[in-house]
Amino acid sequence: MKYVVYQASRCGGRPYNEDRVGYAYTSDALLMVLADGMGGHARGEIASQLTVQVITGLFNARAKPMLVDMASFLLDGIYAAHDAINEYAMRHKLSEPPRTTCVVCLVQKGQACWAHVGDSRLYHFNRRALKSRTHDHSAVQQLVDDGLLDEDQMGVHPDRNKLYNSVGGYMLPDIELEEPVKLSEGDILYLCTDGVWSELNPQEMLSTLRAYPLERAVKNMLDHAEFRAGQYADNLSAVAMRFGEEKFDDDELVQADDLGLDGFTTQLKRLGNKEMEELAGSDYELERALAEIQSTLARHNTTP
Repeated sequence: MKYVVYQASRCGGRPYNEDRVGYAYTSDALLMVLADGMGGHARGEIASQLTVQVITGLFNARAKPMLVDMASFLLDGIYAAHDAINEYAMRHKLSEPPRTTCVVCLVQKGQACWAHVGDSRLYHFNRRALKSRTHDHSAVQQLVDDGLLDEDQMGVHPDRNKLYNSVGGYMLPDIELEEPVKLSEGDILYLCTDGVWSELNPQEMLSTLRAYPLERAVKNMLDHAEFRAGQYADNLSAVAMRFGEEKFDDDELVQADDLGLDGFTTQLKRLGNKEMEELAGSDYELERALAEIQSTLARHNTTP
């Protein structure tokens, strides 16, 4: 399976980054996951970190080297992350659990399958057009569905941060699961948080992805989104995969042919020094929470 994958994350105009993004792979399967901690709830970065690490940990435990059932894995992974967040809240006697959005995508045997909760999005592009995108679980998406708002106004509407679905919280997440989709040469799967999609329309995304190698395209889109939002820019994160041969020459891109046939690689926080420093100082409890993740993985990741 030939593909290129790249991810990036920035604080934007915020004091710290509540987004988390990662990917993991074997010789025959690729997992991409992105989470955006919900700022209206305490410790959003804990919820997003737990979500990414629990789901990638589950992938590492079950992909041998592929998943038996992609749909079941996606549901199990998101529900396990939800349980881990609530367990963290109980142990620390929080008044309410932290919450996060989540979008997760699996690719194997030339097919992609994805699931999401909240308003972090997945876009599926072919060489010429947008084929599909995830449907936000938000108040403004409902306004669009009801014909009361144009889609290009979603990113600036005052209620755009009102979500009715999350990972973590008192209600089980209502996971929206897509049927597996066959990928063609040159197809792109682009996962991003609302800090990105609120500033860029799908045609701008596609034009950028067609014009540049994947790494440069992702960086350019984050540059443009951050510039347009200005000093009030939200956190911006994305992870993207181009299926098939990369037609551009860029030695820094991760090529599937370069991946080892054994073991796993998970990129959880591939950020620049500035962002890493901001993360380190964002919440004094983050390191303690990461240590507790290991016991969570032991409970959730061993089921075949």
